[in-house]
Order: sequence, then structure tokens, then C-alpha cells
Amino acid sequence: MGCRVAIRSVSASATRPELRVCHLLTGERARLPDLPNRICGVLFSDDLVLAFMPWYRDIYYCRIGDAEWQAARCDEGYKLCSLVFVKGTLYALTSPNYRLAVVELENNSVVLSFLGDDLTAQTVPIMVASLAECHGEILLIILVRIGLYHVFQWQSRDRKWASTDSLGGCSLFFNTHEFAGCLGSDHPGVRRDCLYFTGNYGKWREYSLVDRSLHEIVVDYPGRAVGKDFVPLAWVLPSNF
Repeated sequence: MGCRVAIRSVSASATRPELRVCHLLTGERARLPDLPNRICGVLFSDDLVLAFMPWYRDIYYCRIGDAEWQAARCDEGYKLCSLVFVKGTLYALTSPNYRLAVVELENNSVVLSFLGDDLTAQTVPIMVASLAECHGEILLIILVRIGLYHVFQWQSRDRKWASTDSLGGCSLFFNTHEFAGCLGSDHPGVRRDCLYFTGNYGKWREYSLVDRSLHEIVVDYPGRAVGKDFVPLAWVLPSNF
């Protein structure tokens, strides 16, 4: 199932949210098994589906059509801040000390192979940290304070993070702070070297790495009155197709 989004819905009779995978072009839907716990992030890799909650130790995973989720847990003392697939490899940003690791799921265990040192050497205050990917490169987006973001690029040869103010003309998209995708510089209406975030009240935000400006965009949703609790669910990008 290419071109997919995960949809969470809550009914009055349900004890927990239902999770479905929807094909955006055909409308085909697949009901996933009930999750044992609350989740926030969902990732896809072919027919593999991963679900997790930032700052917890567990990853739940299944393949479309499975009857139940498998659960894998990090060793005591580690938590998962953010996850991202890059070229088929799963990476995690872990706590404490914001270390990057390659993730392997083995039976009921999350096996972490750490890469390089922690991020504390950068002496950057962190409110939110999100992994992202652009043209096969691993990126780390840090919300330092409201209205200010820092971007780091993973240097595989030196095995460390390097600060950058450029995405090579590309822009990154996030569902709240979960990475959704990357667009190149040739898409009309998208500014170069920007971060885009879904937001509250039906709005979304555009942050420029060039001039550090933050703009909140009011969106017109035809046929729908936007309530105070309305949040755009997801970006739909050409990379989804």
C-alpha cells in the first residue's frame, strides 16, 4: 500500500483509539490491531508499521494484515525521543543525553547501536527534539525556545552532529513535531530552507532558517468551520505517492 496515512479515531464505546491505514488515492483502508497503550507517532517502511510514544521505552510493530502488535522495549535507563527511517534503516534519538542510535527489533527487545557521542557537548537547550531526513541525510531539529529552531546534520565520517543553517534549498514538513517528509526547491508556494509544522486552530506555521522568521498561516478549509480544537492531521507530500 503506497501513498498511506495512519488515521486515529475514537468512538464513545471504544476503550482506546482505533488505528487504520488509508490509501490516499484509492480510499482502501486496513484496520490495524488494537494497541495495548496510547501512542503518538506512526512510521511506515513497506508493509511494516511502527507505533510509539515519545519519551517512553516501547515500540509496537506489526505488518498490515497481522492480528496483533508485537512489543519491543529498550533497556532500563533509555527512552525514545524520536524515530525516523532513512534508506530502510531505523534510527532513534535516545534519552538521556540525546544520542543517535541504529535500532534493531529483536523479539521483545529494542537493540540500540549508538553512533558517536551525545548532544550535550553542543550545550544547546532543548524543548523538543525531532529526527528528520533530507536526501538520505539524517537531520535533528531542535526547538530551543518558542519561535527559535536549530538544525543539525549528522556527519557519518566524524560520527557527530554539525550545526547548519541550510537545507540545500529543501524544506521539511512536520505533523506537529513528527517528521512527515521533505520537498526540494522546485515546488511552487514552498519557501526554500524552511520548516513547516501543523498547528492548532486549523493553522500551520512556517519557520525560515535563512532569517529566523516564524509565520503563522491561517488556512481556509472549504465547507468547514474551524473550531478551537481542530488540528490539521497530516501533510500530504509528493514523496507520499
